[in-house]
Amino acid sequence: MSPARRRTFALGLGVAAPTLALALGWLLAGLRERDMLAEQRQDELVQAAELLRAAVREGLEELRRREDARPFEHYGRFYRPPEVLALGEAVALSPLAGEPDDPRISAYFQLDPDGRVRTPYALEPGGSPRAVAVETLVAAAEFAPLRALSFGDGRANDGHALTATLNELGNAAYRDLADARRGDAGAAERAQTARLPQTSRNFVSWDAIQSQQAQSAPPRQQASAGPVFDAIQQQYAANSDGQVPSDMSKGTLPIKPALSDIPQEAGPSLDYSPMAYLRLGDAVVLQRVVSHAGAGSVQGAVLDRGQLEGAWLTALVARHALPETTPTIAPASAVAGCALARPVHDEVLPGLAFCFPAGSPAPAGSLTLQLGVLLGLGGVVAAAIAAIARAARRADELSAQKTAFVSAVSHELRTPLTTLRMHAEMLQEGLVAPERLPVFYDDLAHESVRLSRLVENVLAVAQLEEGRRVLQLRPGDLAAQIRDIVDEQTRHVERRGFPPVELALPDEPVVVRSDPQAVEQILVNLLDNALKYAADARAAGLRVVLDVEDAEAVLRVQDRGPGIPEADRDRVFDRFYRVARERDAHTPGTGLGLALVRELARGHGGEATAHARAGGGAELQVRLPLAPAPARPT
Repeated sequence: MSPARRRTFALGLGVAAPTLALALGWLLAGLRERDMLAEQRQDELVQAAELLRAAVREGLEELRRREDARPFEHYGRFYRPPEVLALGEAVALSPLAGEPDDPRISAYFQLDPDGRVRTPYALEPGGSPRAVAVETLVAAAEFAPLRALSFGDGRANDGHALTATLNELGNAAYRDLADARRGDAGAAERAQTARLPQTSRNFVSWDAIQSQQAQSAPPRQQASAGPVFDAIQQQYAANSDGQVPSDMSKGTLPIKPALSDIPQEAGPSLDYSPMAYLRLGDAVVLQRVVSHAGAGSVQGAVLDRGQLEGAWLTALVARHALPETTPTIAPASAVAGCALARPVHDEVLPGLAFCFPAGSPAPAGSLTLQLGVLLGLGGVVAAAIAAIARAARRADELSAQKTAFVSAVSHELRTPLTTLRMHAEMLQEGLVAPERLPVFYDDLAHESVRLSRLVENVLAVAQLEEGRRVLQLRPGDLAAQIRDIVDEQTRHVERRGFPPVELALPDEPVVVRSDPQAVEQILVNLLDNALKYAADARAAGLRVVLDVEDAEAVLRVQDRGPGIPEADRDRVFDRFYRVARERDAHTPGTGLGLALVRELARGHGGEATAHARAGGGAELQVRLPLAPAPARPT
């Protein structure tokens, strides 16, 4: 072979060999990337599924804890609590007599030792259509194991056991009061002198309840109740003692002290088992046993399966699932097409599963593309760069929403924490001149308030999402409250370099039904938003206006900042959304303040909106309904 041919062969080999090696390397890298993305996708689905399952467990556990705290007496129609006696009334209607305050619960009931079904909806069984419906449900064959839990004949050596008679005493007090109003002197005397014992509760395990039943119930009844005890033991098997939930300590629950001018009778301690979920055919029940003097009554709440499986689960998925990993709720028997399926809840909702759809498949590549890559190194490199960029972009999109909340909050926490630590260390080491101490103390107080406000906003949004925050609405003068809040914020406004806030309030009181703490959060967040984004227009100041339009009070917070583009005026109230402007890129904020404003406004039956201010700037409005005028006596 001539030298020229050898050089051509060497050059061809030198070009072909690296090209083939690079093509093979790209192919292998593509296969590895596909496997990696598939594995990453699977890991994300598993994490998303566990997060949703944990949210379901926590939601059901929160419901269990709340129902656990209800006293025994609430399951009767009427009862006599000390706080009602203090008002001069003989009896009080049970708080369970109306519609349940949680849509997941459809009805309450009590099973007495004599087999009678009692509800808070009527004085006696069969006393109302609603009571009849509940009694019919509890009397069905599916509820036989639950009915077997009650035990004893309702009598103790010294009289009736309280679990069988306490609710009847409350009803009797109501009848005496009604008869007294019709002129019955004997009933009036009984109504004045009757005193119900004030009971305390003693938490006991389900093992203790089973032992009590073994002493009072015949063997056949014990056998019927056996599956219920077994199911409950399985629920609590993961807890420290295997029977009682970890948030319950055994012992006596203290009673609120009664007023000294109200005669009270010292009552006995009733044994309360912890609430436990139980499936009875198609029904789901949250139930417990309360016992005293050898008799035990079953108290429970029937859950609304339609609400649980529909609106509640749908809302829970919407709150906790990321857009890239949002599942559907499917029957457990129809999950063959799911990329990942996990049961929603093993005990309460065993027939449902979270079904996560498969993601888009990774590029499979083609033989034509691979042969084309061999034609030139440039094409291979370009294709590899494109594939890597595409993979990186996809990974960023998958993780962006997952980390948005953590990133925003941690960024906001860093500045006040850094200031607090630096100032504290300087004060500790004596590096601050005496004349500078007021400035340092002022900085510490300011950053503490800023940190506290951030944490309060985060907690408030979480509480509203979980339904754990209930607004305490009561009539009050909104104008006076706004004036007090603005006065409290004066120092904060001046510190930011703004002149005092201009107030335009009506001379007459503006009465609305509101939660004072929520109103303060609304106005403080609106002022903070204006202070941040109107920093370039400090001299123009801020203006707070309160008007009355029709049947609404309209609160307006106005600034002379850059304003809000029309396309973003509704989205600014979304969580974590911030207007994309270069001038605001370094403005601190988490995107939670205005979201909290809208949620609190809607909690009052109102609304929050954003508008352009005449002459430039932004105007954020909050509308709250006026309180109805008191009825005039006739």
